[in-house]
Amino acid sequence: MIAEKMTVERDALASFEGIDFPQDKVLKLKIGDVELPDIDFVPYQPGLRENVDIHLLFDNTRDDPQGSDAALIRYQPGAYVPRHLHMGYEMVLVLQGEYVENDILYRPGSLIIRAPGTTHEMRSDVGCTILAMRDIPVKQLT
Repeated sequence: MIAEKMTVERDALASFEGIDFPQDKVLKLKIGDVELPDIDFVPYQPGLRENVDIHLLFDNTRDDPQGSDAALIRYQPGAYVPRHLHMGYEMVLVLQGEYVENDILYRPGSLIIRAPGTTHEMRSDVGCTILAMRDIPVKQLT
């Protein structure tokens, strides 16, 4: 499945024309790669999220299974996350590298707001770091 995704032309990925959920919002902020402090990352959901590491900023799901969370998430080159359903809003800010959601390429400064009911899968061919916040945990589809 990853090999199929990598065959999409990079120029086609750079377009926002393929955004499949009209209620989603994408802003392109004018920032370059963000320099992060020296922080620890740990593997994120091994066996489900391949080559993905996380640094939790907060996690209210420990006290409430429907709680919010926020984290810095690092995708190593070739990382992949299977399709899942958002039960609530999610906000992603690309800080470094190249982040691909549903075959759309996002670079640093891309701010993506996913609405409840949307689905997506993610990957990074070259690696990236994002800031992600969810108001309700996701439902895994695969």
